[in-house]
Amino acid sequence: MKVEVINLREDRPVTLTSYIVNRSKEISWEKRPAVVICPGGAFLSTSDREAEPVALRFLSRGYNAFVLRYTTASMGTEKVYPDVLYDLASAVVTIRRRAEDWNTDPEKVVIVGFSAGGALASLYSIMWHRKWFSETLDVSSNVLKPSAVILAYPGVDYVKMYEIFKKQSGPASEMFFKSTITVLGTESFSVESLEEISATYHVDKNVPPTFIWTTSDDEYVPVESVITYVQALAQHGVPFEFHVFEKGGHGLSLADKTTARTDDQINPHVAKWIDLAFEWLEEHLWG
Repeated sequence: MKVEVINLREDRPVTLTSYIVNRSKEISWEKRPAVVICPGGAFLSTSDREAEPVALRFLSRGYNAFVLRYTTASMGTEKVYPDVLYDLASAVVTIRRRAEDWNTDPEKVVIVGFSAGGALASLYSIMWHRKWFSETLDVSSNVLKPSAVILAYPGVDYVKMYEIFKKQSGPASEMFFKSTITVLGTESFSVESLEEISATYHVDKNVPPTFIWTTSDDEYVPVESVITYVQALAQHGVPFEFHVFEKGGHGLSLADKTTARTDDQINPHVAKWIDLAFEWLEEHLWG
């Protein structure tokens, strides 16, 4: 396996790590689709549990996998938005520009995001075609376009989450406010600022086909805040598949031994999401 770490920025350790099968005469060498994995971590850091193990699962199913370690507070940054969008754009552009070297099909680039990484992936999915975005990056919108998006327990509606968490106390509420302050760089939230970082309020017909899953008992990203995004996708005719598992809480990743830190992060029923996602991708990438 070829593992390469590419530095995407000079001012902070934003990296893209590739996981690519070595060339062999014994293996068919058709160009593979690529998947860019954005781990969660509340924009405070990026989780190892939602990084390499996920990349290896995609690698085993015929994808070239890439893990993006995007801008977070752990890099000494007080405000991560909109830098995180540029980080993800740089990853997508890099993959397409090096597609030949990496035996990658540039027409099949999928973004996978978990939790805060899901917030990033969803924001990117509604921004990629905006004129200001492509002009800022000095690239064509077609170079930025994702083929499909997979969101796992994503933060997609900060307005709804704020309504819920301002009435609560405890670890989930504390994490929401700490993470949101990191995204915006301020402790003063307005509805407008929360809408700006919420993909739900910017959905249009240009959002790529989207696969979403979550659990109904997720304390950190309440299911109500995910449903509003799904409703927006439906209203704009965006193809999507949505799964809500009854139990599991937040942050299960692959929900098996390969990503579990504790036994309660192993859930065979929820673990089925990855196979459902692979089936869905087959339809949208080759169907």
